Amino acid sequence: MKVFLVRHGHSRLNGKGIHQPPDTKLSETGIKQVETIAERFVGVDVDVILSSRYERAAHTARIISKRIDRPVVYTSLLNEFKNPSEVEGKKHDSAYSLKIKKIMVEHSGDPKWHYSDEENIFDRIDRGKKVVKYIEGRKEEHVLVCTHSGLIRMILAVGLFGDSLDPESFERIVKFMRTENTGITECDVQADGRWRLITFNDFVHLK
Repeated sequence: MKVFLVRHGHSRLNGKGIHQPPDTKLSETGIKQVETIAERFVGVDVDVILSSRYERAAHTARIISKRIDRPVVYTSLLNEFKNPSEVEGKKHDSAYSLKIKKIMVEHSGDPKWHYSDEENIFDRIDRGKKVVKYIEGRKEEHVLVCTHSGLIRMILAVGLFGDSLDPESFERIVKFMRTENTGITECDVQADGRWRLITFNDFVHLK
């Protein structure tokens, strides 16, 4: 199986340091980015597009789908990781957000603890494993996934570590890997379930 992981286009809140809610739309720049990346997939084998339900990713999927004439399957499994609702729409570095983050860090070793309605790191790893199993269970041979930076890095982390993935290892991957809007990451999934990274965060189309 060939898997293309695509981060959504630039959104109206990207670069503003704001925790984005689910309904954040693509910016004009983001729409142009996605139109460009859609052209890159013309002539590439893609059987199906899997997409997050969040608007910035779903719109990305719709634009690519229209250009290459492939169906889109939307699933909440591919949504961005959930932060506490209290910080949505607020600046990352605001005193209010930083206070909540500090409390969360203090409890980060407890898999059962939550500040409110967020996914803690253990929830995120669990969802990452479900996403990988979902992709592996697809019957198609060429899958394009429109999702978010956190999910892309989590998919790769699960592909690398499997069931042994722990919070510390994932945090190291997050600090080491950075994804650009509409960056393309390509993977092969072997018959025995092994994931192989072919290219990471290819964004030559943005230059």
